[in-house]
Amino acid sequence: MLQRFLFLQWKSFTRGAGFATDLAQKILMSFAWICFSAVFAGLAFITFQVVQDDMGLDPLVFVSDNLLYAFAFWVVARYFLQKMPIVHIQPLLVLPISKKSIVRFGLLKTVLSFFNLGNLFFFVPFGITLMQQDYNPHGVLGWWVTIGSVIIATNFLNIMLNSVDRILIIVAVLLAGIFTLQYYEIFDLTTWTSPLFMVSYNQPLFAVIPIGLVVLTYSWSFAHFKNKLMLDEGTLHPKTETHRTAELSWLDRFGRTALFLRNDIQLIIRNKRARMAVWMGVGFLFYGLIFMSDIYSGSTMMLFVGIFVSGGFLFSFGQYVPSWDSSYYPLMMSQNIPYKEYLKSKWWLVVVGTLISIPLASFYIFFSWESYLAIIAGGIYNIGVNAHLVLLSGAYTRVPIDLASNKKAFGDKRSFNLKVLLLSIPKFAVPMFLFYVGVLIQSKSLGLILVALVGLLGFAFRNLVFGWIEKIYQEEKHETLAAYKQKNT
Repeated sequence: MLQRFLFLQWKSFTRGAGFATDLAQKILMSFAWICFSAVFAGLAFITFQVVQDDMGLDPLVFVSDNLLYAFAFWVVARYFLQKMPIVHIQPLLVLPISKKSIVRFGLLKTVLSFFNLGNLFFFVPFGITLMQQDYNPHGVLGWWVTIGSVIIATNFLNIMLNSVDRILIIVAVLLAGIFTLQYYEIFDLTTWTSPLFMVSYNQPLFAVIPIGLVVLTYSWSFAHFKNKLMLDEGTLHPKTETHRTAELSWLDRFGRTALFLRNDIQLIIRNKRARMAVWMGVGFLFYGLIFMSDIYSGSTMMLFVGIFVSGGFLFSFGQYVPSWDSSYYPLMMSQNIPYKEYLKSKWWLVVVGTLISIPLASFYIFFSWESYLAIIAGGIYNIGVNAHLVLLSGAYTRVPIDLASNKKAFGDKRSFNLKVLLLSIPKFAVPMFLFYVGVLIQSKSLGLILVALVGLLGFAFRNLVFGWIEKIYQEEKHETLAAYKQKNT
């Protein structure tokens, strides 16, 4: 059965319209993962030497003390970056294939992820180094099993986080509470969690307990998705929903652009995935609390934070233009709709979101005026430059978004993945370089002025830029339409 599923997945990949592009992306990503793996392996040896020789501590105890932070990071990173493998349910349910086999294969695909396998390149070399330094081999094996089990358990937990909202809320509150307690030194949870990881080293038989955790989370995920595997799910008994409506007549002042603005605002009001983009923008307002300390004041990191804080909604929603409209994009392209008006509506939406974020982030004044001035400069740059760049990247991203994906057992539940993150890198490099140049020439104030001036120039020449972006969208239209027709990517 596994061989049959693999064969179907291979056919799905090779027969897709974007096969060449997907293959090139996978090759590039493979090189990236190889580089990351090499870094992790080198970090394992460096960690052992630094902790033992420079810090004078036991490397095994030190790593066990900090595993709580590592697992918290894995949970958050998985939710935002790990793309859920897609298993197309309906075509398989009409075949003589058991539901259990379909669910098992879907869960197996999540296990074979770099977020799971990549950790081996740190913990395996680290454990081998421990054995070479006369640590108990059986204890190291037990420690390996414990860490590996917790990693796999977080994998299945991530699946549930993307499927059940109440679980996401509970875990988010729990992680926020842990971070608050640790940050303000109210209670040190590592004093309790460290012995839990060390117990499997001192007594390897206790490694059976985390294995039980894997079985529990797997069974939970398996039962959840097996109950949802129905051919008529949501058809014979559709869920009745009450949607909020709004007149939005005040948008009429924008002319033809008002039609698209009204659709986008209604999308945010009615759709869960679009609302998540808004909440991510709100969450980015507090991103700077991690970095706004005296050691970063005046550095390029200050501007990096300013761009992120003011551009949270811009990056979370704008990065997937026009993918938000992928379900009816072919119909829209068959109408007499000017691309320029369509792009302007998206531009205005992210610009307004940025303008709202700047005053909401005014609490950073309590850290320093420089911190808030960096947010203002970053916001101006986002409006004048990055707002155009997110539209431009949308012409090439071509990742369809199924706004009803919450009805599927397995699917990509988020509108944010690693490809989008890689496309975001140039949006930060240029303003940070300008800020650095200003600091070298005179002062931090000049650096912020340079960044803001470039943003103002981008805003002033927006009509010229819109014409260029519109031309690119027209050139890429047919490839975008072909990509949106692929339901198996």
